[in-house]
Amino acid sequence: MSPALEQANVDARPAPIRWSADRGCRTIDCTLGKILIEGAVFRLDGRTGPEALRHLAEMIGREGPQAIARAEGDFVALIAADDAVYGFKSFTSQYQLYYREADGAVANRLGFFFDAAATRWNEDYLARHVLIVPGYQFLSRETPLRDVSRVLPGELIRLGGAITREQLVRRSYGYLLDAGQRREDVAPQILAILRDSIKGRLAAAADARICVEISGGLDSSFIACLLGEQASGIRGVMFSQPHLPSHAISEGYAREVADRYGIDLVIMPPEALPDAVDTDPGYSDEPSDFFWFGDWFSRSVAGVAEPGSLVFTGFGADQLFLRSPSFLPWLLRHRQYALFAGALPPASRLLSRGRANLGWQSVLSQLPEALHQRLNGAFAGGRWNPFDVGDVNMQRMLTDRVPWLRCGEGLRAYTEERYARERELVGDGIICDDWGYPAAPRTVTQSHFAAKGLTDASPFCDLPLLDFVYGEVSALLVHDFDGRYKELLRESQKGIVPDSLRARQNDTFTFDSFLLKYANKGRPYFDALLHTVPEGWIDRRAAAYALEQLSFGMTTSSTRSVMALMGYLGWREAFIRHASAKNVAGLMVARFADH
Repeated sequence: MSPALEQANVDARPAPIRWSADRGCRTIDCTLGKILIEGAVFRLDGRTGPEALRHLAEMIGREGPQAIARAEGDFVALIAADDAVYGFKSFTSQYQLYYREADGAVANRLGFFFDAAATRWNEDYLARHVLIVPGYQFLSRETPLRDVSRVLPGELIRLGGAITREQLVRRSYGYLLDAGQRREDVAPQILAILRDSIKGRLAAAADARICVEISGGLDSSFIACLLGEQASGIRGVMFSQPHLPSHAISEGYAREVADRYGIDLVIMPPEALPDAVDTDPGYSDEPSDFFWFGDWFSRSVAGVAEPGSLVFTGFGADQLFLRSPSFLPWLLRHRQYALFAGALPPASRLLSRGRANLGWQSVLSQLPEALHQRLNGAFAGGRWNPFDVGDVNMQRMLTDRVPWLRCGEGLRAYTEERYARERELVGDGIICDDWGYPAAPRTVTQSHFAAKGLTDASPFCDLPLLDFVYGEVSALLVHDFDGRYKELLRESQKGIVPDSLRARQNDTFTFDSFLLKYANKGRPYFDALLHTVPEGWIDRRAAAYALEQLSFGMTTSSTRSVMALMGYLGWREAFIRHASAKNVAGLMVARFADH
């Protein structure tokens, strides 16, 4: 626990409520009690910055805790009232809030609840992580600790006697299909929303330094340009792969953006990245299957960014603006036969697949998942598989059993639970392979960013943009197989992003070589981690064999899962170490004093 805690006891209140907050969190007085916030409120009724926080305190004092749902931002909040403790998480927040019913405690750090003598680990959480079940760290109440729960996005919990849960924010997204809508009809609003998002973030952290990751691609360059419009003294970071011809082009684009907007750009070649695996990472609330990316890339950003910086990225743009062949079976499922027939020829040209082939895969994708898996399994590993739908429905093809996993209920059961939770909170009317993506940046970066007070900032993940794209923009503009990829985003960038960059054909950054190098560099560490697994969770020998396959570059469900297992085990060792030492910075907590 941080040594510098601002703390208030029961004061003159009739109820025994105690709260504490690290100086890294905001504390606000209101007539109802005390409001504690981690993260940032960007906007509320047109107000930004400190004015938005003052307005929020007035609203909560006047209307009650439910008023917090009207605030736009990336935050979690505790409200310590006279007779109860409330917890709330904004709908697309990367931050987490945890609670334990047994003692009426709620905190923003899972480490607060750890007790070396009493903690019971959640085997189902491990299994979901190893099987890489999408969204479990966002839409599921389960946490790595069996007796601790997660506050869901948009949920208000009340701890005071019996616990109550109220879902204040939810969505039921569904595609708009307007063949008459043009890109220029909606692009200006996309630009305006992103500008407002960046304005709100900068106002909420007026004293913060600014860093931005720039790849030379469409997404990060757009954010860098919008930042350059509103801020100065910006530090840019680009990871370069000079041996790839496309990256020499990307570096030129990144420099063009930096020159136009006065960004201090640092180009990091592969040899500037860490050359070893961090075997003693900092504290993180939860593990990431993408931990290796954070270890090398986020750690490198932390070395360049000034302390206390907002670190902006283009993360989240793919989920909104990248066309997907999965749109073909989606059209069939929703009986949009004419639109399907119109989309099939350009998709066929784009993917270099016959129309009949893509049509057949789209039809197969309508089969019940369990039936399709049985049919696909009967031909798996053969020369030809007539039930392969990998071009239009890759999720159906990533269902191979992980033979060394010994605990949990299995991928099919977890997938059914995932779909049920998605329907409850966001609906099932759009294509999204992982609704947990808003929480992903912090899970990847926390152990590397926290020591320098760095904060990930991903404007493409903000709720107003999601609401506009999924509510007002025709999906036919996003999933347009005739033009270049992300044509809608390119239209939004007119006059902001250099035209040469907007016209680029390809900006793919490949990480496969980095992953393979990381896996081999960390092999002794990973072998040691296998000996930390509690009995009954895995078959250690079979998992070690999967590690061996990974070191030779094999890509299977087993090798994908064993890398996720390494992320969990490395996190678990670091979590135990830091939580046992009370080395958990940024903590805010509220609870009843009589527990």
